[in-house]
Amino acid sequence: MKTKTRPLVGGSLMAATVIILLCSLIRLCNYLLMDDSQSYTRLTMHELYERADAGEEIDTLFLGSSHCYRAYDPVLYEELTGKTAYNLGSSAQNYDTSYYLLREAASLYDLQTVYLDMHYKFLFMDPEDRDLVQANIISDYMRPSLNKLSFLLTTTEAKNYTNRFFPFRRNWQELGNVAYVKENLAKKQTGSYREYEPVTVESDRYAGRGFVWSDARLDAGAITWWDNFGKVAEDLELDTAYPVSYIERIVNFCEEKGIRLVFVTAPSLDQYLEAIGPYDPAHTFVQELADRYGAEYLDFNLAKREYLDLTADEYIDVDHLNGAGAEKLTRLLAEADGKPIDEYFNACYDDKYE
Repeated sequence: MKTKTRPLVGGSLMAATVIILLCSLIRLCNYLLMDDSQSYTRLTMHELYERADAGEEIDTLFLGSSHCYRAYDPVLYEELTGKTAYNLGSSAQNYDTSYYLLREAASLYDLQTVYLDMHYKFLFMDPEDRDLVQANIISDYMRPSLNKLSFLLTTTEAKNYTNRFFPFRRNWQELGNVAYVKENLAKKQTGSYREYEPVTVESDRYAGRGFVWSDARLDAGAITWWDNFGKVAEDLELDTAYPVSYIERIVNFCEEKGIRLVFVTAPSLDQYLEAIGPYDPAHTFVQELADRYGAEYLDFNLAKREYLDLTADEYIDVDHLNGAGAEKLTRLLAEADGKPIDEYFNACYDDKYE
C-alpha cells in the first residue's frame, strides 16, 4: 500500500505545483500587460468585495450599463431613503453580465431590492454582435468561484476562451514593447493604484459605491448628425430572445431569493428621443416585459416635467447623465418608487408636451 500511495501523493503535489506556477505566471503577465490604472470597474469590484469583507451590508443594488452607473447615486439614495445601496453598473453591460453580477452580489449581501436598468438598445442585440469587452472588464476582477467559472463558460464562445481566461492575451502584442511595459509598471507601483484610490478621467471621477460623477455638459447645438442615430422602429425588428432569456433568469433568481425587482430606464435627451422616435413603442415593449414577469417599471423618459425637467446641461451626451442630472434623477427615484405610477409618470411619452 505504501508503495502505491507515494507515487499518488507525489503526482498530486507535482500537479498542484504546476497549477500554482501557471497561475502565478498568468498573474505576472496580466500585471505586466494589462493597463487598468484608470478603470472604474476595477474600483467598483474591489469596493464590492471590500465592503463585504468588512461586514457591511447592502440592501439595494443597481444593475445596468453606463446609463446606470452615471444615473443613480447610491450615497445620495442612502441619505434620502436610509437604505444602503451600491451601483454595480459597468460599461456596455449586457443582461447576461447583469445576471452573473446579481448572483455575485447576492452571495455577499442580503439584497432586498434590485433596480435593473432597461435601456431598450440592449434588448435588441444579437448574441454574436455583443461586445465581449463588457464581460471581460467584469470577469477580470471577479474573485475565483463557481459563479465566475459559469460566467466565463456560458457567456463566451470557445473561440474567445483565451481572451477571457487569460486577460493578458488581449495585449499580447505589447510584450516586446519595453516602453509600454515600463510605463504600465510605473503606474501600478504608485500608492494610489495599490490603495485603490478613486480615479479621475477628464471630467469624470469615481465617486464611490460604483457611481461615476461627471462635470461635463452636452452642447446639443453642436450635434449635426441627428439623422444618423438608429431608429426605434428599426430596432424593434431585431431578435430579443437572448437578452430576454437572461432577464427571465434575473426575474427567477430574484423570486427565489425574495428580492424585489424594479425595472428602470434612465432618461435620454428629449431631442434625441424625438430623432429616433416615436419612443412609445420601445416603452411599450419593456412595459409588456414588466407585466409578463410581474415587475414594477419606472421609465424616467415618461416622468412628468414638474418632477424631472432635464436640459442638455444635465447630460454629457444624448443619453448619459452628468452629476447634476444624476442628482435630480436619484432624488426622484427615492421619492416616486412605491407611489402610484400616474402621480409621477405620464402614460406615454407624447403626453409630456400636451
